[in-house]
This record gives sequence, C-alpha cells and structure tokens, in this order.
Amino acid sequence: MYKTITLGYKFSQTWPKKEPYLQMFDQTKIIKLTDLAFVVSPAIAVATLWLQIDMLGMEYLHSSLAMALFVLSLPFQGYFMLGKQAKVRLPIGLQSWYRELEQKAKSEGLEPVKIKQNIEPLPAKPNSRLTYMDLALLLHTIFVARR
Repeated sequence: MYKTITLGYKFSQTWPKKEPYLQMFDQTKIIKLTDLAFVVSPAIAVATLWLQIDMLGMEYLHSSLAMALFVLSLPFQGYFMLGKQAKVRLPIGLQSWYRELEQKAKSEGLEPVKIKQNIEPLPAKPNSRLTYMDLALLLHTIFVARR
C-alpha cells in the first residue's frame, strides 16, 4: 500500500498539469483535486474537530475524531488511486499517440529528463506494456525540455 501511495505521489508530480490540451485526461483533474485536498484537508480536519467539540461537547469526541481522520485520509486515498492508475496499461489509441510523441521527441533531440523523485526513464517497451506512468514520463520530458 505504501508503494502504491508513493507511486501515486510521484505520478502526480510527473504528470504535466498546466498544459491546456491535457485537461481532457481524467488524471489531470484527479491530480489537481488530490493536490488541493493535500493542502486543505488538515485545516478542514481541525475545523471539523473543533466545531463539533465546541458545539456538541466532549461526549462526541469519538465521532469528531473519526470524521477528522476521514478528512485527513482523503489525499492518501487520491494518491492510492493515482498509484493504481499509473500501473494501468495504456489503451490502444493512447499507445499510438505515445509512439508518435516519442518519435517527435527523438527527432527534436529531447533527452529523457531525470525527475527529482528519482524516477528513471523507462526503456523502450512493446506497445502492450506501456502504462500511464510511461506516458507521464514522456509528457514531462517533452514539456520540461521546451521551457
């Protein structure tokens, strides 16, 4: 489970989020929501805990703690889902798009970029083995190299 959450976090840091034509991917939306939840959920959890104890009293401490822990777990659930998605094989249409982008990157002389989370560029794979993480690494390489 830890490895999947870590992979999800790395996937979220690798996937380009600011490119307008990548907005159609569900991954972009999920990553933005998960990153927002990671920033906002501690404040929401504290506010939830404080308000419930203040208004309902200490006899509701157990349910208040449960709700606060649930709110704190939301970003981890998002990263877990992203980690699972990173391992999924690309659909056939995206595999061909991946190969086109890969050829374009090679023709422009772009080298794979080492990412700060120590994700190494993956070796060439047959189409049936390409995953969303491979696509994220390629997109990161293309968009970071152009800036």
